[in-house]
Amino acid sequence: MTRSLRALLVEDNPDDRVLVERELRRGGFEVQSIRVQTAEELRAALRNEPWDIILSDYRLPGFDAPAVLGVVHDSGLDIPVIVVSGSVGEWEGVEVMKAGARDYFPKSLLTRLPAAVSRELEEARIRHERARGERDRALLANASEVLARSLDFQETLDHVVHLPVPELADWCAVYVSEDGKALRLAALAHEDPEWVRRGFEADRLFPLDPGAASGPAYVWRSGESQLVSDVPSSRLEVLARSPEHLRALLGMGLRSAIHVPLLGRARRLGVMTLGITGSRQGFTPVDLSVAQELARRAALALENARLYREAQEAIRLRDEFLAVAAHELRTPLTTLGLQLGTLVQRARRESSSDLVGRLERGLRQVRRLGTLVETLLDVSRLSTGRLPLSLERVDLGELVGEVLERFEAEAQAVGCALKLEVAPGVVGQWDRMRVEQGVSSLVSNALKFGPHQPVEVRVVPGAEVARVVVEDRGIGIPEDQLERIFERFGRAVSSRSYGGLGLGLYLTRRAAEAHGGRVWAEQRPGGGARFTLELPLRAASPAAEVPA
Repeated sequence: MTRSLRALLVEDNPDDRVLVERELRRGGFEVQSIRVQTAEELRAALRNEPWDIILSDYRLPGFDAPAVLGVVHDSGLDIPVIVVSGSVGEWEGVEVMKAGARDYFPKSLLTRLPAAVSRELEEARIRHERARGERDRALLANASEVLARSLDFQETLDHVVHLPVPELADWCAVYVSEDGKALRLAALAHEDPEWVRRGFEADRLFPLDPGAASGPAYVWRSGESQLVSDVPSSRLEVLARSPEHLRALLGMGLRSAIHVPLLGRARRLGVMTLGITGSRQGFTPVDLSVAQELARRAALALENARLYREAQEAIRLRDEFLAVAAHELRTPLTTLGLQLGTLVQRARRESSSDLVGRLERGLRQVRRLGTLVETLLDVSRLSTGRLPLSLERVDLGELVGEVLERFEAEAQAVGCALKLEVAPGVVGQWDRMRVEQGVSSLVSNALKFGPHQPVEVRVVPGAEVARVVVEDRGIGIPEDQLERIFERFGRAVSSRSYGGLGLGLYLTRRAAEAHGGRVWAEQRPGGGARFTLELPLRAASPAAEVPA
């Protein structure tokens, strides 16, 4: 069976080239070769084309076998070198073998050449497969690690295109579709930044043909991967839509390509294209398998990034709606509250106690609705990461007492006795409204989840901090929910059973953090829950950064 062989001959005698090629053909090889005589010619040949083997004379004018081996070593290519020379003795043979030659023998024994070449090709194949296996395992392991670093869609795209360059390909591109139809070049990687610039420019001038019979557009339509082991210029001439387009394609120097679809859970996300432009061997079916596995992992990361981007956009739109709705509701609620307050005062003077009671209940509901609106406004402020504070001298005991007075009617309605224990002289620089808001949230929470049971509130001084402790004997909080209840819209129970927005404790924690304090929950021995709001006695920054 005839085997194809690409042989690079370092030889100054044309007749010796003829002898070498003739012997290789006798050994069953179909030889394609070029002859070089200098280091510059050798470097150019290694740079421009792939080679199976290098056959070198020992001594040429101004050049010799050790120098040849040095050039091959510097190129980084694993190409077996066999020294064939009429002047190779034992000493020279040992020298070249130490320098990296795979074999040596005199030209008088050329009949040995085909067997030596066959042996070296097989050993090179085994080395290449072993190295490729190690490379592929390292590439995929690195891909899993790199793709987990970010949920930003464009950043993930940039990670994807850089993963196979230069280990697997000379360049990598990812095409995505915004409308589910047309593809656009979204990311491109190459070791040469100028090449990347020209690639984007070529895509801008000559966008992909949606109806192309091959390439990214075809893979996008069909969902099937495509391997192009060799890209002859004739193929580029068929693909080109104009002479300018052909020049751009030829300027890329494409030798081999792989196109793989990026398949999400429910739809195709895009196409990943890998290309070879240098002198390395074209892509193989093994490379296609690696590219498909890389694309699978990349598609998962890109879909997660896309879903995260959509979720962030949904959150932004929700926050915008909450802010607008809260601002629109605030004015009529303020007016309604003032009107009801006026009617309550007049009813106390002129009407029955039954009417007064009804008006007061209505006023309490309006105030409650106003509190919910302010809560929504605070959430929209927190989405920017800042919660402004207006600091003043506050007696914490007096503040907590005022809060409990406002909750007295609600506590009676649910059958809870409010108990307050206050240490005198607990004074600090705090934002009165934010602290009231936090204490009110803790007391309201205790009344909601501990009806018909006493609620105990304590103001406890410390050397550097002051604490407000609220205890109830209600349903308690599961251990695994003690942190979750402080998240935005976080709950430990069903909203259908207990209502509310799930924002009170979230805002309490953010207000505490804005002051440089904290708030936490724990299970109360004997049943129920204990919440502790801790505030520093030192002054906080008037406008604190708060993670939203």
